[in-house]
Amino acid sequence: MRPSPRRALVQWLLNGKLFSLIICLASVGALAYLLTAERFIIADIRVEGNNALKAETVIELSQLNGVPIWYTDMVSSSELLLGSAYVQEATISTQLPNSATIRIVERKPEVRWLVNGVQYLVDSGGKVLAAATEPAEPDVLVITASGTVLEPNDLIDTDALKLTRALALRLPAELSLQPKIIGWDYGLGVYVKTAEQQTIVFGRSESLERKMAVLGYLLKEQTAFTYLDLRPSNPYYQNKQAGATP
Repeated sequence: MRPSPRRALVQWLLNGKLFSLIICLASVGALAYLLTAERFIIADIRVEGNNALKAETVIELSQLNGVPIWYTDMVSSSELLLGSAYVQEATISTQLPNSATIRIVERKPEVRWLVNGVQYLVDSGGKVLAAATEPAEPDVLVITASGTVLEPNDLIDTDALKLTRALALRLPAELSLQPKIIGWDYGLGVYVKTAEQQTIVFGRSESLERKMAVLGYLLKEQTAFTYLDLRPSNPYYQNKQAGATP
């Protein structure tokens, strides 16, 4: 014999099934609210560590704005930030109900790479950051280079950077030679031009001490030359007026 509806309801109440159903429905409703409520959508984003990049640019790169805080993919957002040439490190944290903090470490421009009249900002690791928008300060090394247009995240030969920076420091200090131009060429490598219209080719950084010694000797002896190639084991120079000299 089936129990009456009233008796069945009483049994439900006694064994807790109705209470469990109410709790379940309330939980589903609360979860739906948490997942969809506007107050849990990221709208307050704080950026730390930025200098060259504007906070608005960092926020736009992260693609965090407007994302439900529960669905935040911090790994993907960090990878998007690292796609910027300026961003060396990036970490993201979230705070309830709708806040996020982006912390970045920026690469800093160390030298400028001059190609076809455009100066590019380059960090110590050879990464191109951006085209410069302002003239270089007097103490900033500007390297005149052959080549084509560069783009952010392009890489410059690190050996060339190492050698040009060393020459910028050592030539004036050790040989009293102030370069007019420090440059780089696909065929020659690193070279220096002086105010006396001399071209001195260093090539790469290997055997730099030998190259400095040869140049120092020629300068001390006041040897006349317009072109000096220090790359071979037996360097040679030439003078436009005197012709080639071994």
